[in-house]
Amino acid sequence: MKILFMNKLNSYWKDKIIETKKIFPQVEFIDWENVKDLNDIIDKVDALVYGDNLTESLLEKAKNLKVIFVPYAGVNQLPLERLKEKNILVSNSHGNARIVAERALVLALSLLGKIVEYHKDLERGIWHGFSAGESVKNSWVSIQNKTCGILGLGNIGKHLASMLKGFDCKVIGYKRNTSEKIENVDEISSELEYVIKKSEIIFVTLPLSKYTKGLIGERIFDIMENKYLINVGRGDVINQKALYEALVNNKIAGAAIDVWYNYPTIEKPATLPSNYPITALKNVVLSPHVGGYNTDATKYSIDETIKNIMAFLETGKPKDIVDLEYGY
Repeated sequence: MKILFMNKLNSYWKDKIIETKKIFPQVEFIDWENVKDLNDIIDKVDALVYGDNLTESLLEKAKNLKVIFVPYAGVNQLPLERLKEKNILVSNSHGNARIVAERALVLALSLLGKIVEYHKDLERGIWHGFSAGESVKNSWVSIQNKTCGILGLGNIGKHLASMLKGFDCKVIGYKRNTSEKIENVDEISSELEYVIKKSEIIFVTLPLSKYTKGLIGERIFDIMENKYLINVGRGDVINQKALYEALVNNKIAGAAIDVWYNYPTIEKPATLPSNYPITALKNVVLSPHVGGYNTDATKYSIDETIKNIMAFLETGKPKDIVDLEYGY
């Protein structure tokens, strides 16, 4: 059995691999950085941990490949249809879900609390509130007792629901399968418009798939008047033109966004996150896709990936298996 790690291995990864080797001494764990040419080894690999250097060409040469481990939740970067044809399992990690949920909550509090707006104004000596003689109706908004819609009740959504209950919020979940009872969720519906209409704050935690791409567009924004939108799922779940128009026309009260449409590259490290000037608007809080990216989140994700690898080595199946049809 050969497992190829195509991701960059930090010291925590390496320590976990050493621990796993002791339990499975017959398994060969290969660091791609120690391989001169991946083409020489890819056809002998039984499993691999995903890295950006996994090309479609390499994937086609991986004749013995049985499973791909993704060390985080999103799998939309993989050719899922082709993997389904080749009967290759995909296992992802939900270890950082509680950290992403925390980020979603922080973004909501920042948006409703006007933290960024007030901070920027006070830097220039501009005051708000009673010091400026403003009406309390124009002040920041509390999240207490609000009705919150969570679009996607996976691991992130479940952790977020638990956190929202600390503010006495009512939680309505949007989920394909409505038969599951989920703690801290007051109501579950498979009707998107129903959840949107009933909610004051809408959290998007959905993965990107052929079913969720552009799910929130102009028609949905038309029923989102005066509501707040928080996105920690994937940018393309929301149509960016419709999002910009809803914000610039004050159709929605505001948005806090951690996931985007444009990302930096080596050639273009300074990159605006959208094709529209969303970054210039006052009713937006911006975050550079770091919801699941900090020291704790990274360790949790590695731990979960190692658990999936160990389950595969023990039983032939990882603990977490992605439904390749739906992408989660």
